[in-house]
Amino acid sequence: MKTIFRSLNLAVLSTAIAVVGATASFAQDPCADTAGQDALSGTVRTLYKAADVPGLTQLVEAGKQYSEKYGACTNDSTKDFNTYLSTNLPGWEAKLKTAKEKGEIDALVKKFNAGLNSKNWDDVYASGKELINRRPEDFRMVELVLGTIGLDETANNKNKKYNDDTIKYAKMSIADLESGKTFATYGVNPGFMYKSKDDALGWMNYTVGYLLFADKATKKEGLSYLYKASQLNSDTKTNPAVYQSIGSYYFDDVRTLVSEVQEMIKGQNTSDTPEVAKQKVDAIKAKVAMVNGTSEAAIDSYARAYLIAKKDPKKYPATYTDGLYKTLQDLYNVRFGKTEGIDAWIAGIEKKPMPNPLLPIAPISDPEPTTAPAATSGSTTAPATPAAAPKGDTAPAKPAAKPVATRKPQAMVKKAPKKKGA
Repeated sequence: MKTIFRSLNLAVLSTAIAVVGATASFAQDPCADTAGQDALSGTVRTLYKAADVPGLTQLVEAGKQYSEKYGACTNDSTKDFNTYLSTNLPGWEAKLKTAKEKGEIDALVKKFNAGLNSKNWDDVYASGKELINRRPEDFRMVELVLGTIGLDETANNKNKKYNDDTIKYAKMSIADLESGKTFATYGVNPGFMYKSKDDALGWMNYTVGYLLFADKATKKEGLSYLYKASQLNSDTKTNPAVYQSIGSYYFDDVRTLVSEVQEMIKGQNTSDTPEVAKQKVDAIKAKVAMVNGTSEAAIDSYARAYLIAKKDPKKYPATYTDGLYKTLQDLYNVRFGKTEGIDAWIAGIEKKPMPNPLLPIAPISDPEPTTAPAATSGSTTAPATPAAAPKGDTAPAKPAAKPVATRKPQAMVKKAPKKKGA
């Protein structure tokens, strides 16, 4: 009996397992899940025209789920809907990606504009950098803003925090402008709009040059940028600080050269042989010739700054103009040993092209005095000692780093236009 019951129980158990297996197999058949198919296809039919991120997200998710669950089904209705999804799902995914990106760009633009209005430069740089990285073609004008802030802050507030970024984006702007890349506008209102391509180029070159001079103490590297700023059809062409900055480079060299001449003269000894004495005198003459050439280059630059400032007394106070004139007198005295004739010399500057500071200084050797016996090739008479080195430069004028906007006020950064085919 026990054996019979045991066998009977096993038979019942086997039948139960078979029934459960059949039920599980039936439940896992997706092609028979009409309720699930209807739910997902209904979501797709409702949202297929969605344009916002939440609606598009639901649409894409429903389409993907339907394809994953019922893509292998061969019944007519499911097969037709899968064909519809395979045609339209890629477009919905692309639309969702575009909508998400637009929302992110709009948020960055909002942060950028708010930062400009409140002068929160940290936010301006954070959002501006992201806009340039993500949409360089649409937001190239932002480069000009990021390439200006450090100039304002250094000149007006002695804040050098943003100078590295300013130099980076000013150089980027120069490269893009010179290569002919398209700028929708040359800057952004308010306060960061430039009149034209040349005006923007002038200011970007001036910004780099000014910061290399004022902050990085690399005047020689900054010369090329300042010289370009003086040659372009830009407001920087009539900015005295451009020419004063170049003059200050020469000014430093004049001080160094005069000190070297004075040391060389002290190094002359009565015990020197004629050959040694002649070598020393020739070296002094060569050094004095460099003092002369460098002094004239410095006078040229300072004279241009002085003439520009003098024409606009409302913008440049007398203290600034007088300081430039005093520097000119000191340099002129080093060069000629007097100050008589300086005004005529200054007046003639405007008729001459500005010397290129990137070229080597040409030494200027004055002729021997006519009242003295003619010097022979073996002369050991030292040239006249230059006047004492000039004491100090005039404090530079604050650069008008924010040019006056030439257009009516507009949105600071317009939303990027939709790309073709989006």
